[in-house]
Amino acid sequence: MKKIISICLALLSILSMISINAFALDSVGEDTLIIKDDIIEEVYGLYNTNNNADVSLLATGLITSKSLKLAKTTDKLIITAKTSGSTDITKCGFTYIKLQRLINGTWTDYSSYCYYDQYNESNSKTFEKSISAPKGYTYRVICEHYAEKPKLLVFKDTETSYNVTSSLAF
Repeated sequence: MKKIISICLALLSILSMISINAFALDSVGEDTLIIKDDIIEEVYGLYNTNNNADVSLLATGLITSKSLKLAKTTDKLIITAKTSGSTDITKCGFTYIKLQRLINGTWTDYSSYCYYDQYNESNSKTFEKSISAPKGYTYRVICEHYAEKPKLLVFKDTETSYNVTSSLAF
């Protein structure tokens, strides 16, 4: 009997690995996998840029690309944000990322992501988070992209750039 149970558990384990590999997966957060086919709707940052963006539109040219996205599945909201900078950037990331919801006509912070891990000591930073938020609200994400490079001894050049997604009913 123990041998039959062991064989059944082994088969279930193999079958679950095969079915997971059959779908395109995105890594979201630390240990959550979201199947792309589960995403119902996505909204994008109003100030997203492409790589090789028109540098004249940027304050100092340190941030070369920025993106922000809010997506929903049947039971989760997914935040994805990215900041990329020029090759001489030494610190790149976000000053803040906030999930907001609309309550009585006013955007209020639902959750905030402000901690040291929001910067990379490189020229690119990606943030991904999956959230189980209450349904029945309209949500959006706001963030401030950040890039920094050293300039003479203790001085530095910095650039920040605001971004906000369109609203998304959940």
